[in-house]
Amino acid sequence: MIRTVVKVDGMMCSMCETHINEAVRKQFDVKKVKSNRRKKETVIESAEPLDREKLKKTIEDTGYIFLGFEE
Repeated sequence: MIRTVVKVDGMMCSMCETHINEAVRKQFDVKKVKSNRRKKETVIESAEPLDREKLKKTIEDTGYIFLGFEE
């Protein structure tokens, strides 16, 4: 299992977290995705590595601010 952590700004409530989670699920084959507005992050578990550019665009297209990947 591959764990990808994306730093995201702009989430203000649980609906924001859900919005990002649904966007990621629609674009990628993931096992689990969970966003946390307080930590400003989205944690994704997948069987295969994710296309980072596509993931960045997915976050930005939802209207939130992509801050980077946590290594």
